Amino acid sequence: MKNSCQLFTRKCGSSLHRKALKTMGESNEQVKHGNYHNYYKFRAEDSIRADILQQHLAALWRSCEPPAGPIHLLDVGCNSGQFTAKVRQIVQQVSKGTPAVCAVGLDIDQELCDRGSAEYPDIEFISGNLLEISNREEMKPMDDPIERCMKTRDIEQFDVICCFSVLMYVHLNGGDAGLRRVLDYLCSKGKFLIIELQSWQKYRDQVRRLKRDAGETYPLYTGLEWRGNGGALEGCIKSYVQSNGMELVAESAEKTEFDRQLIFFKNKRTI
Repeated sequence: MKNSCQLFTRKCGSSLHRKALKTMGESNEQVKHGNYHNYYKFRAEDSIRADILQQHLAALWRSCEPPAGPIHLLDVGCNSGQFTAKVRQIVQQVSKGTPAVCAVGLDIDQELCDRGSAEYPDIEFISGNLLEISNREEMKPMDDPIERCMKTRDIEQFDVICCFSVLMYVHLNGGDAGLRRVLDYLCSKGKFLIIELQSWQKYRDQVRRLKRDAGETYPLYTGLEWRGNGGALEGCIKSYVQSNGMELVAESAEKTEFDRQLIFFKNKRTI
């Protein structure tokens, strides 16, 4: 009965989410990059995703030696920070005895970061485009907001990096090469990496939506080699992350409200 109810919730949530997006009044850039300003007015409370996250993080934490000092968390594509605060709360709960959980949210949209800073003053919000940040030929370390943040905190890596439903936009805007570059960057910056991937069908829906609502296209979409239904796309991404020295330690059997799986990796070089 529980699984049937959750499946119903996911289907209804996805349908309502699509309908709600039509009324957001977002700009073309928001449609293109996913930085919707009214996101949390229409998205559900994320209770299923939060439960999955807590369950798996608790198991992972029991299997690892706890950090000696504060836990440093980075949420990539944080929007205005509502779920960032929830993730921090979950990490605090599963890491009993840890002095503190220091959270950082990164978003492409400065206005959303400003909203987050006002709502959650104990979380640091920084603005930046991950495709640009990860481009080492163009971005010097001194200009990298994540590098600056790490230097201020005197850390070499974040303990946990989260990417919830953001990599599709990276992939569509940056192509296979851009996504690989971003994954390289994130794998080098975190001890644990948690990703939530969107299906190929969702990519196709997003391409149609950009054309319908903004009259634009993703120029690199037709050239994507990482593609395909039935888990083919997700398999390409998971395999590449594993080739970067990351061990796949858990995949949620249960999916979130929007039929997406959470995938957990740990860095074999630092854990």
